[in-house]
Amino acid sequence: MPRIRPVRWPVVAVPVIDPSLKPVADNDQTEVGPSRRLRRRPARADLMALGAYVLLGVLVCLNYWGDVQGRVSSHLPTDHSWFEWLFAHGAYSVRHLENPLFTMRQNAPLGVNMMANTSLLGVTLPLAPLTMLLGPQVMYALYLGGALAATAATSYWMLSRHLVQSRAAAFVGGAFLGFAPGVVHHANGQPNFVSNFLLPLIVSRVLRLGEPGRWRRNGLALGLLVAYQIFINEEMLLLTALACLVVVVAYAVQRPAATRAVAGTFAAALGLAGGVALLLTAYPIWFQFNGPQSYRGLQGGVFHNWGEDLAAFVTFPRDTLGGDPAVEQTIGLTEQNSWFGWPLVLVAVVAVVLLFRRSLAARITAVLMVVFTVAALGPRIRLGGEETTVNGPWHFIPDDLPMVEMMMPTRLTLVVAASVGVLLALAWDALTPAGRPVG
Repeated sequence: MPRIRPVRWPVVAVPVIDPSLKPVADNDQTEVGPSRRLRRRPARADLMALGAYVLLGVLVCLNYWGDVQGRVSSHLPTDHSWFEWLFAHGAYSVRHLENPLFTMRQNAPLGVNMMANTSLLGVTLPLAPLTMLLGPQVMYALYLGGALAATAATSYWMLSRHLVQSRAAAFVGGAFLGFAPGVVHHANGQPNFVSNFLLPLIVSRVLRLGEPGRWRRNGLALGLLVAYQIFINEEMLLLTALACLVVVVAYAVQRPAATRAVAGTFAAALGLAGGVALLLTAYPIWFQFNGPQSYRGLQGGVFHNWGEDLAAFVTFPRDTLGGDPAVEQTIGLTEQNSWFGWPLVLVAVVAVVLLFRRSLAARITAVLMVVFTVAALGPRIRLGGEETTVNGPWHFIPDDLPMVEMMMPTRLTLVVAASVGVLLALAWDALTPAGRPVG
């Protein structure tokens, strides 16, 4: 059977910066806090950006689309087949009105707890009619490209409406967030890590929870988004929550007066969001941890050793012109979430240095990058494929700690990738003429 890989990445996952934080100078006396949204209709530039993202999605999946029925990912063929089966499972559950949280059509005679596994129910159930019409292979292929484009599009929306003035800057940032090296690498058989289109909306809503007079609406919207994301990818939701926590803390440290002014409203909205999400997902989550065939942890914590190699950050991704498959065998464990290449790392460092004093958003992004880079190093520092004697942060974390027991350190670098995308947008925006209107 022919095997393919998605083609070279054109330029994440999860935008992780306060959408209300416009770039400002330190000498600007205006307090930066939740700002009023700028309401505007989609412009021609917005439609062009969306069209470009769709074309990029097609480009990434083109090799696979050449023979949908006869090709699978050469990197993760078993995962590829599993996710195609998940589309069939969603269609079967809808057609026969079966409980989608459990199935006997795998692992007979014991069955499989679908909530305790990566099931993508938030996608496969709504798309069940199309799966019945087109088949799971075609539906999987179409969804893969669509999810990449959708993530870039929602990232563009968040950046252009709340963070930068230049649509070109928002386009660059959105393109990276949707098609970052690590994201495209996951497109080789793991569409759940490509399905990040709700995350920019979640982040945007989290960081607007302090808006006066809108706590009910913001809390309700956030609760609905979180509930839906649980049925797409809980791990990415957890990473996004951790990133938002770091952003909120970093903002509070730098703007204590503004934080105190909205703390009550923020807390009320956050409580409402948590209540709504819990109400909608209480039974599925209970089923995940207590239903038949449920389990806890990831193979005895073995994945906790999957820390990021320091050399990986300056290594070119496999699916690029500069990529080298031999290097992948040397420093790669299983994923390439932080394989940016040294030019991009250099650009990011220069952007941080130049924007650090003039932009609060850039400072928060820099904090986010440092925190999650360090956290992703795992229990033992690795360099160039060799494990050193230096302990990493995960060395001090118990393997059986709730929530942490189901995480892989290397995937924390997906937040770093998102931070790079935001930083690219901020840097590009800083190069545009000052005072350019947002609309």
